[in-house]
Amino acid sequence: MQLDGLTTPEKIDQKVASFCRRLSSQAPFYVNVEPELWSRQSTCEMNVQKLIEQIGGSPVIGYKIWYLKNKYIEAERHVIHFLDGAYRDPTFNTDGEMTVLFVPDKNSITGYDARPLKVREGFTQRARQFVAIKDQEEKFAVQLSNEDSWDRMLTYERWLAGERMANMWLEPVS
Repeated sequence: MQLDGLTTPEKIDQKVASFCRRLSSQAPFYVNVEPELWSRQSTCEMNVQKLIEQIGGSPVIGYKIWYLKNKYIEAERHVIHFLDGAYRDPTFNTDGEMTVLFVPDKNSITGYDARPLKVREGFTQRARQFVAIKDQEEKFAVQLSNEDSWDRMLTYERWLAGERMANMWLEPVS
């Protein structure tokens, strides 16, 4: 199954709303993506922490929602920034999307790493098979330390200049 078209939901339809209710008692909302040139790809927790060090505010832990209408939906563990009543996502998306649908996590006690990296649901037989395959693949994904991620991942400045890289690495099974 190809995920061409996987994107931020255009609207919160019944499937999106139902999926989000499984993740949180709070309603999902749209957030603007406003990265700094120093922001790193796939390092949302560190991007938010650096922004807090610079301007204040607090982190909001939850999930970014990706959707292929009537076929597949995915929640990706994510952190956004909150300051003076406004939410902001300082982490750029590799596809260039500048708005994301975010749902705060219902469990605010545990930390970021205690949450699953992804929560998926397939609405068709083919999409359910895809979910099973992706969930299995991610068991072999390399989890970099925060320091290694910060050192290795692209900055927004480099991404704007045309550089690209994968969000995660898979290790071969030995």
